[in-house]
Amino acid sequence: MASDIGSAAPAVSQGGLFTRAATGLVRGVPPRSSLIINFIPGHPTQTMVAVLLFALAVGPGGNPFLALALVVPMSLAFAYSFGLLTQMIPRSGGDYMLVSRVIHPAVGWISVFCMTMAGLLSNAFFGLAVVTAGLTPLCVSVGLIADWPGLVSWGQHAGASKGWLIFFGLVNFAFAGIIQLWGWRWILRLQNIFFWMVTTSLGVVTLITLFQSKHHFVSKFNGFAEGITHKSDAYASTISTAAKAGVAVHPAFSFGSTIPIVAVFATTAIFSYWSSFVGGELRQASTIRTANNMALGGVVPLILVAICTAIFFKTFGSDFLRAANGGGLPAEINTPGTTFFYLSGISVGSAAYTLIIFALYIVFWPLITYISTLQQTRAIFAMSFDGVLPKQVTRVNRYGCPWLALLIALLMSAAVFIWSVFDQTGFFIVLAYALLVQLIAMGLVGLTGVLAPILRPELYRASTSQKSLAGIPLVQIAGAVAILTAAFVWWAYLHYDQLGANANLGKLFAWTIGPAVAGFILYFVVAAVKRSRGTDVTLVYKEIPPE
Repeated sequence: MASDIGSAAPAVSQGGLFTRAATGLVRGVPPRSSLIINFIPGHPTQTMVAVLLFALAVGPGGNPFLALALVVPMSLAFAYSFGLLTQMIPRSGGDYMLVSRVIHPAVGWISVFCMTMAGLLSNAFFGLAVVTAGLTPLCVSVGLIADWPGLVSWGQHAGASKGWLIFFGLVNFAFAGIIQLWGWRWILRLQNIFFWMVTTSLGVVTLITLFQSKHHFVSKFNGFAEGITHKSDAYASTISTAAKAGVAVHPAFSFGSTIPIVAVFATTAIFSYWSSFVGGELRQASTIRTANNMALGGVVPLILVAICTAIFFKTFGSDFLRAANGGGLPAEINTPGTTFFYLSGISVGSAAYTLIIFALYIVFWPLITYISTLQQTRAIFAMSFDGVLPKQVTRVNRYGCPWLALLIALLMSAAVFIWSVFDQTGFFIVLAYALLVQLIAMGLVGLTGVLAPILRPELYRASTSQKSLAGIPLVQIAGAVAILTAAFVWWAYLHYDQLGANANLGKLFAWTIGPAVAGFILYFVVAAVKRSRGTDVTLVYKEIPPE
């Protein structure tokens, strides 16, 4: 490890000699915390809160359980593509490091520009979600259950106010950044506490719902609604109102309608490779455990989503959930997204319980924002360490945090977030753009997996695991499936109008193809500038840097 912590890493020498010092990053991520890092991006809470009911709406007749099963091999393909490649090149930087060292630095730049843009758009979504899927439903739900109209009014105002959206979104970014300044020991302790808070919230709601009958919920819901609307049998009227409005509350099964649900679930459930971005900081990064942790972090959340969905369908009723999400709820008791925390609070009949489960859940948004910024921070750091960005960006503080790269990542995230607020692109569409541009990078990592044993056989032979199936390296199989998955999800979003991403193709391609073109062009511009100053930057990509 470098002992000059707090200073920048040495610049790449100009004479073609690339003997470099270590980065100063702290190797402090044990396997258990690595598993949690991989688990968080696909945490069942995000899928249940942000996309499940939307998935049912865009795919009436689609089977969510079949869709989840189809997402499993997709998640595994990306997990093993990233995991096995990280095992071969155990360095921080994720897709940038993997693609640039195996295929070509220009392709690596395409990948990192796409992945970074995906992270910025994801952060914008998380900033919106803090209010839209967090504070607003919390205030409205607790206010309705406790009969506090002032809290209901403020929650509704916060959700509709650009000022409050920006304020709480920026607070979320600041908090996600601050927790990273004191090194891995502090980060991982706080990360794991937040993780278990979120997991406990969903677990408590699911267990309570499991042991409640549908009759119990219908009775509690009708009593709650009647006290506010002064109308009886609100449960049945919610379903009938939605049905009259054209919502398919009892749709017949359709495999074709299952496909858009697969695409929606993929939007939150195929990103279990996140520890790849801190690969050089992982303990045992060069072992098969890296890939297995990524795979486990991808499959377990999907299983939990299926379990939670089945339990909520049993007690709340799948027809009621479709109807409530489709606008069937009486206006006086409607909340954004009709979150399961709200319905569970009604079934328990306690404002204190509702407040606690919401408060435990809301920390998910700064938690996942911190996880997301690991990509931007490490990518910026790695590019600076390679000498293609100013060397000052490699500065780390006394705790090993690349603070300048982190600051740049947060400022870029804030800019994209503010754009999303004023542009009014839409809550889910921002996330869809993030997915599609990220799939370009993920597909390139898949291509890297296919080509690695061919183009860099010395790295493949030196890795501690050379698993194969029918004589074909597992990394190539995973890579090929990853490419097919990326192409399939892109096709689904372009084919199914109800997903919304293709409503404005100009904007879609600007946010997805634009970063790829920019990365490709800028690589050659930077290489030409460096060459004019006597440095052949291509040489740095022929080596694996120390960490």
